[in-house]
Amino acid sequence: MAKSANPLSIEDHFNAIEQAVAALEGGELPLEDSLTRYEAGLKAVRAAKQMLDRYAARLTELRGEDEQQGPGSSAGPG
Repeated sequence: MAKSANPLSIEDHFNAIEQAVAALEGGELPLEDSLTRYEAGLKAVRAAKQMLDRYAARLTELRGEDEQQGPGSSAGPG
């Protein structure tokens, strides 16, 4: 079953990457385990990049909305 109800956070992906790197840098894993860890790390990198791309697009959109509102419009009463 997929974990679509509880998607991993960006921090979870970063932790998975760090764990994969640490295991691979240790140099003690058999080849098959090394490949499995590498694959898991690569999947985490790709997922994190997708999340970062979505965050960047969202920030760009928000900045565009701020520019359309004009100067001073986002400031509260003052």
